[in-house]
Amino acid sequence: MHTLPFVDSSSFSGWLASAFSTMLALLPALPAQDPESSAQGRTHFLGREVAATMHFAGAPWLLRETREDEENGRALHRWLAVTPGQSVCDLGCGNGYHTIPLARATGPTGTVLAVDLQPEMLQLLAMRAQKDDLANIRRVECTIDDPKLAPESCDLVLMVDVYHELSHPVRVMDHVRRALKPNGRCVLVEFRQEDGAVPIKPEHTMTKAQVVREMATHGFSLHSQTDSLPWQHAMAFVAAARTGDQIADARLEAREFVRAFVAAARGDDERFVLPFLAPIVEIQSVPRWPHNVRIELAAGTRGRIVAALSTPADTPIGTDVDEVVVRRDSDGRYLVEAVQPHTQFVREHGATRAFVAMQTATGGGDVEAQAAMVRELGFDGVAWDLKDLAAMRRACEVRNGDLLSANAVVDVATLDGDTNATAIAPVREAMAALVGGPGCLWLTLEHKGLATGDSSGDAAASRLLAIVLAEAAATGVEVAIYPHHGSWLATHEHALRLCQRDPRLGLCFNLCHFLRATDAVDPAPLLRTLAPHLMAVTVNGCDLQGTDWSTLIRPLGDGDFDLRSLLTTLDAIEFDGPVGLQGFGLAGPARAHLQQSIAAWRAANER
Repeated sequence: MHTLPFVDSSSFSGWLASAFSTMLALLPALPAQDPESSAQGRTHFLGREVAATMHFAGAPWLLRETREDEENGRALHRWLAVTPGQSVCDLGCGNGYHTIPLARATGPTGTVLAVDLQPEMLQLLAMRAQKDDLANIRRVECTIDDPKLAPESCDLVLMVDVYHELSHPVRVMDHVRRALKPNGRCVLVEFRQEDGAVPIKPEHTMTKAQVVREMATHGFSLHSQTDSLPWQHAMAFVAAARTGDQIADARLEAREFVRAFVAAARGDDERFVLPFLAPIVEIQSVPRWPHNVRIELAAGTRGRIVAALSTPADTPIGTDVDEVVVRRDSDGRYLVEAVQPHTQFVREHGATRAFVAMQTATGGGDVEAQAAMVRELGFDGVAWDLKDLAAMRRACEVRNGDLLSANAVVDVATLDGDTNATAIAPVREAMAALVGGPGCLWLTLEHKGLATGDSSGDAAASRLLAIVLAEAAATGVEVAIYPHHGSWLATHEHALRLCQRDPRLGLCFNLCHFLRATDAVDPAPLLRTLAPHLMAVTVNGCDLQGTDWSTLIRPLGDGDFDLRSLLTTLDAIEFDGPVGLQGFGLAGPARAHLQQSIAAWRAANER
């Protein structure tokens, strides 16, 4: 071996290795390869080991004499309730244990798509179908990442002991979702991992918690399930609503996980509950919630999601444990981190109350850009109007923020006598967009033909609000009157009249409109009066003696308004709802005055 003169070879080797490492560090980082772009595919998915596909040499085991006793295929098919004329896919059909009864159930007017990777399995199925004189079975040889199903071709896709073997689950399930007809079902049947007595290798079993987690990542919602089979779960899923290639519900995974957890907690078998829990949560702390429980998700700290549990108005939940906190682990799986009574937590800006930027403060333009800006600056989300409401909700939630409210202006006069209230269709759409989150509907009420504050319009307004409140009660959306200078209900006292007529109705306190409508400069007395009905508060910097919007609406920190004093009042009346930042008419770049306001908010909340 030759060495450089006067250079110790071991030292040189160390220097060369160090230099090479330095060079690699300076190179741009390569993106992680998607395992589903390779033939091998995934070996693990969301913390689960992907099992090997059963070879066709094991086909006799699929028709073993004991299978009916172990799996009760007849009970499964009764639950599936396939009807004549339907188009059904048996994905991973093997030699047809389920294909044959499905073909009989769909009848000559229906079709069964028998899909399998191995042509040998399909040939064995063909011999069985010929023997039974079944002509409605169409055999499909698929690939590892494509089941070869036409779009919207299936009423049902059945996967029995198949899903856990998919090496390319994301791609395959994307094809399955596209193959379902509207309201079509995808049914997964998997051996129960929760039951140690099931004599199946662990990698060929799944918990309900894991099935729900994974199907939600694929864009599916749990529709129904049965525990009547001896060794298996049977769980039916439907495709979640989408906007283009995006799932409409940005929190679908967390929502489905919490729904399944609450349902498992209602059962008698703790083994089904345990896989949902982080190690720090004791099974004894999990109550049985009622069947009609509602789940509303909101952002927590450090990526957590907080699920508030409630029941329809005037129905007790039966326990003070009404909050579930979930988080992802290092494998990306949601776990229940806490079950507890409602708990206020300190947010990143230092307050326990949510602080959001109102639509008047965000500068307009692209929805995604506005949501990104407010979250980057430290706001908890936005208070919005009716335009692009669903898009803004998603834009906030993918950034672990919240859409806290939607503001709508309604003319009571156009609705008086309209028993169907067709004119409030936009309000109904807004409530639909708010369901399942912390959102509140803020209503500014006009009544053309009546003077400001004229109480003769109260009866018509109450009829309108009764319709809205009834629908809101069914969805869990809160409704609050938003007093606005120049409208029929211009003052908080005007709005309070309607709140006193119906205890379900709330009220939003608006600092700038309070100052514009009165000579008072201290809102504390009014806030104490409004406290039983108060659902939200909006603030901004201002000159307390100002007379126009340019002086009554300024960035927080400008003017002589004392935000800390207001927060002290809110503490005293035990108000823990959201606070919105008003920004109507502010000049200059939105980012600049939002930065000033969030800094003033943090300073006022320092303890």
